[in-house]
Amino acid sequence: MFSALIEATDCVLPISPQQQAASWQHRAFSTDWGRWNAYLNQLCLETCLTWLQAEHLPTVKTGMEPVWEIVNGSILTVGDIRIALIPTETIDRSELEVAQEWVDVPSLAADYYVGVQISPDCQEMTIYGYTTHQQLKQQGSYDAQERTYGLDIDDLIPDLNALWLSYPSYTSSQTRSPIAAIPTLDPTQADRLIERLGNPAIIMPRLEVPFPTWAALLENTQWRQRLCQQRQMGDSTSVFTQLSSWFQGQIDDLWQSIDRVLLPQQVAVAVRSAASQTTLEIGTEDIYRAKLLNLDGGQIALIVGISPVSETERRITLQVHPAGGAAYLPGETQLRLLTPDGTEIGKVSAVVTETIQLQFRVSEGEQFDIEIACCGQILKERFGL
Repeated sequence: MFSALIEATDCVLPISPQQQAASWQHRAFSTDWGRWNAYLNQLCLETCLTWLQAEHLPTVKTGMEPVWEIVNGSILTVGDIRIALIPTETIDRSELEVAQEWVDVPSLAADYYVGVQISPDCQEMTIYGYTTHQQLKQQGSYDAQERTYGLDIDDLIPDLNALWLSYPSYTSSQTRSPIAAIPTLDPTQADRLIERLGNPAIIMPRLEVPFPTWAALLENTQWRQRLCQQRQMGDSTSVFTQLSSWFQGQIDDLWQSIDRVLLPQQVAVAVRSAASQTTLEIGTEDIYRAKLLNLDGGQIALIVGISPVSETERRITLQVHPAGGAAYLPGETQLRLLTPDGTEIGKVSAVVTETIQLQFRVSEGEQFDIEIACCGQILKERFGL
């Protein structure tokens, strides 16, 4: 039985069937992980908040908008004191595991971290101890792969009465360790990050970019909320394309053979531009596909080619061509290659031309974005190998 694991100092709170039903229907999320994480956090937040207001802290309230779409945990506030609730459904609670966001992002960091274990049937929860930001930073172990801080359960303070009695006597300077400064983020770069990480196909966006960049994005309340909202709404303007699946014949219908999109003379230009100067043809192992992109004044064609270089590396060819029988691109056209965090790593542009092209190499597991600017519009696509 679950109750057999409960220590004498643990605080066990029941979860009503009504609360379970309400939490499950609370809101829509982009992934199964996001919905389940939100469900556990909603149970934890509502149950703990009701109990605290009735028994210990009448003035306690929710401290910020939930970010359960991207990270586990909630914030409660009592005056200037911030308390992070960290729920888990793991039966073996050998440590308190806290996402780095709650520790190293200044606007998210808390004074106290409370561990909450939810039973497998979600009918009760156990508050099994707490720690301070200072203790978590100084004594906790950092997992760079998962970006979490872990503190052994034996190092937690198990008696919650100590928290209710002592918190008014301590200031943040006594409960918190210094937090390293995070970099500033350009609004344009933030927009690109939100657009990319807002794609529900990315299951764990918090691990997709370097933590300093991620922290800078979350530090801004509006950017943080936009990211969560975009993931919940989905992203219909730009779809992530997994290029490695093309070698298994898994190609979306939007990507057509180039001879169905380009005129014969354009196909010749595309082949001549993409191929080596010695063969003047596309290799038998190369895959080239075309996608029509809509502009206010018509269409352009994006050509993407993949050529094997080694077992783990591919050469990518990007071309932009006029569509609909036009001889030239409809105006000044720019093609930019971007890292997932929005940093530019390549660019080509032309005013009057029949095609522009970029070639580069990508290793397995790498991702990149492209941005096409033409006729006053910006079109974006996302890719991964």
